[in-house]
Formats: sequence, structure tokens, C-alpha cells
Amino acid sequence: MSLRYNLFALLFAIAQTALAHTPGSPDDHDHEEELSALGNVTLDACAALGEEIQYNQNLHIGGIFILLAVSGLGVISTSMLSKLKMPMVSQLLLIFKMFGIGVLASTAWMHILPSAFEDFGNPCLDAGWQKFGVGYVGLFGLIAAFIAQQMEMLFVGRSMIKSTQDKDAVTLSPAMTIEDGAVGPHSHHTENKEMTVILLEAGIMFHSVIIGLTLGVAADDEFTSLLAAICFHQLFEGMALGVMIGALNLKRIQKVALCILYPITTPVGIAIGVGVHNAFNPNSHGLILTQGILNSLSAGILFYNTYTELMSEEISHNVAFRAYAPSFKAVCFLAMYIGAAAMAILAIWA
Repeated sequence: MSLRYNLFALLFAIAQTALAHTPGSPDDHDHEEELSALGNVTLDACAALGEEIQYNQNLHIGGIFILLAVSGLGVISTSMLSKLKMPMVSQLLLIFKMFGIGVLASTAWMHILPSAFEDFGNPCLDAGWQKFGVGYVGLFGLIAAFIAQQMEMLFVGRSMIKSTQDKDAVTLSPAMTIEDGAVGPHSHHTENKEMTVILLEAGIMFHSVIIGLTLGVAADDEFTSLLAAICFHQLFEGMALGVMIGALNLKRIQKVALCILYPITTPVGIAIGVGVHNAFNPNSHGLILTQGILNSLSAGILFYNTYTELMSEEISHNVAFRAYAPSFKAVCFLAMYIGAAAMAILAIWA
């Protein structure tokens, strides 16, 4: 009930904020007078571009299949590794997971958060949205984190009622981590891993659609370099997600569904971009606002799950991880730093 109430409150707050530009107070009037000084310039800058650009539609359509293949390779390859029931494979998967944690953290910090700030700092937004400006990034990110936490608590509560005996039996044997092919020890957080991964994938998908749209409307002179950068971006994210999907205690069909959803999101964004590129206006208020909200929500979800769930469960409060040899722990941390560095470098292009 509390989650439903918060969702209604969120929608009501957004509706109120969208009407905030309506004049009616001295502060509103003063702010509008300040903005009116640059009114004509802003209108010109935010108008749709009328100039012709070089656009090879076949090349962009080809990008759909390239990214579909690359994203699928990343998520499927690492998820398939989890089927091998060998201690060495389990350790390799743990290294991949640490690499993935670095990728996800860097994606949130270096890709999604700057994009959200850029969107809500855009002068083409309506006056009502410009009042609070980049503060909306924190607002929507915080809302997303709170909702993610409530969804996990609801999911955990139901799971604990259904499987209390199974959970107690599992926690008696931490050594089962290596034997059953998982990449971390079973703990009191085990039953919410499914929700954690689902929320992570949702956050990644929000961002993937946006970068797909960006690629779909890109001119030919920047398409190739942008496509290469996004391919690496999607490959690394897919590898991170695949490790986590493979470790879940779900039915095969459910894992397949999670593995399929990720690769198709960026191609869907590209397809939308190809379809609307002739009438596309990157300075449209509605587009900028949509991108800003989705990026902010995505950042909030990734921040919450990366730090609260993944780093906490796999490192800080993981007894089995602390028991590993110092050399292996050093390799794991190095993998996490390399993942973060790789995504930070890719932020130069995409």
C-alpha cells in the first residue's frame, strides 16, 4: 500500500511541477522577466534545425543489427558461464562480477549523471522547469532509489514467508557458494537478488533507449565513432548484467527473458531515431524533459543497487570474500577498477 501511495504522490508532484511556470506570484513574475531578456535568442536556438545533414539510412539500419549482436554477445556469454559447476569458473565469474560492478558504477557517474545534469540545465526547458533546474536530477534520482528500496523490501517480505525453511537451510552452509556455481555467499539478502537484477536492468534499459535514439539521429560524420564507442559500452554492460543473471535462482525461461530484454533496447532506440530523424529536434522541450527524467531515474536506480546491494553484499559484508587470499582479492579489486576506468574512457565519445 505504501508503494502505491508513493507512486500516486510522485505523479501528483510531477503534475504540480509541470504547472509551476503558470504566473501568479511576484517570484514567478521576476523570474519570467529575467528569462524574457534572452527570449528571442532562446527561441531561435531551440528551433528545429532546417539545414540538411548527410544521413545514410542503410548505415544506421545496419547499426541496429551490429548493436543487437554485440549486446547479446556480452550478456549471453557471461550468463552461460554460470552453468559450469567448477570452482575455477566460480572465481572467474566473481572477477567478471567485480569488473561489472566497476562498469555499472562508472556508467552511473560518468555517463548517466552528467547527461541528466545537461538535460535539466538546458535553456530550452520551460521556465517552470528551469526554476529548480539541475535540482530535479537529485529529486528524481532520490525518488527512484526510494522506490527501488521499497520494491525490494516488499519482494523480500513475501519471499521470506514462502521460503523461510529453505533460507535457513542454505545459510547453514556458506561453502555451497563454490559448489553450486554461484559467485558469492548466500546470506539474508539472497531472496532479493532477483529484484536487484531486475531493477538494475530497468535502469540500464532507460539509458540504453536514449543512447540508441541519439545514435539513430546522428549524422554520418559522427555515426561511426559513436557506434564504436556504444558497442564497447553495451558489451561491458552486457557482461556485467550477464554474470548477475546467470547467478539467479530463476527458471530458464525467466533468465532467457532477462537476457533478451537488454540487447533489444538500444536497437529499439536506434529504430525510433531512424524513423523520426527528418523531423527530429534535439532542443525540443518534451524530448529534453523526457531524457532528463529517464536519466535521473536510471542514475538513482544504479547508484542504489551498485552501492547498497552489489558492493555491500559482494564485498563489505561478504564473509567468504574476506576469506580469499590477499592476491585473489587484489585481482578482484583490480578488475573493478579496470571496469570503471574503461567506462570512464568511453564517456569521452558516448
